[in-house]
Amino acid sequence: MTRMIKLLAVAAAATAMAMPAKSERLAGLVPSTVTSPDGVTIAVVESGETDGPTILFVHGFSQSAAAWRNQMLSDLADTHHMVAFDLRGHGYSAKPEDPKNYIDSKLWADDIAAVIADKQLDDVVLVGWSYGGLPVLDYVAEHGEDKLSGLVFVATGYNLDLRPPDAGGPEPVLGPGVVENTGPMAGIPAGPPDADLDGCAAAGNCGDYGRQLAGTRRFLEMVPGTPLSEAAMAEALAYNLQTPPYVRRAMVVDRFVVGGPLDHSPTLGTITVPVLLMHGTKDQHVLPRSTEIMKELIEAGGGSTQRIVLEGFGHAPFVEDPARFNTELKAFVSGL
Repeated sequence: MTRMIKLLAVAAAATAMAMPAKSERLAGLVPSTVTSPDGVTIAVVESGETDGPTILFVHGFSQSAAAWRNQMLSDLADTHHMVAFDLRGHGYSAKPEDPKNYIDSKLWADDIAAVIADKQLDDVVLVGWSYGGLPVLDYVAEHGEDKLSGLVFVATGYNLDLRPPDAGGPEPVLGPGVVENTGPMAGIPAGPPDADLDGCAAAGNCGDYGRQLAGTRRFLEMVPGTPLSEAAMAEALAYNLQTPPYVRRAMVVDRFVVGGPLDHSPTLGTITVPVLLMHGTKDQHVLPRSTEIMKELIEAGGGSTQRIVLEGFGHAPFVEDPARFNTELKAFVSGL
């Protein structure tokens, strides 16, 4: 009898191990870390239903996973597994100083792959905002679409080629929010000496820190189509300043000037999963023409796209009107 009970217990345990994991509703934001193949620690947060469709958010230049708070803690989490992470050099992820840690597209692709592998994610809807669209395309180029069910590009671009068209560069899609402020954010004066775009001349000599702070504030002020609340701006400024100037410089100057132009036009032509493109008409950072070109390139390769133009919105529609953004995102994911 004792032997029979033991056999039954072993059988029950084996059956339990073979069954899929029980769904878990995560309480709030659950932090963790993963390690990229080159040893960089990546900070991750999760929310929602662990067995729901997975949405993985990739933030933009000098931002962090905190930018997605109005999605991670929204009613999307009632039915979806929500995952966001801090890009290398941002937020609570590691911030190595050597520029070599930011130049190679494979590094950015492998960070996303590390999150997907560590969290055992499948059928992921990968969402890239602004600069975050480049790591998303890096991932597609390096790792393919096997783990993906869809792609969402929010106010993003597909290349960073800083050459003017008459020097062989592409049609310009970067707006004044990027052109005027990225340099000061990295401690580099912007424009001609008398332009004073970062306000340093008027301040006398504000120094590197003052230039970086002024550039960051101006960068953020130009993000929304209509001004954000004082509290929202303060929060954004706080997590933007978690990104050191040397990281900002490496991501632009070292990656695309020293390292050479990046053009993901060929990658867009290989995409087969459904794609949602969203862009505000008042975007001053990445011009709406950018996602229009992306749509053309994806469809020319046989891909399927939906492009939503948001009248009156700026560069961050998920912050400016979370309810509208979340509704559009949920509808897209539900249709996959």
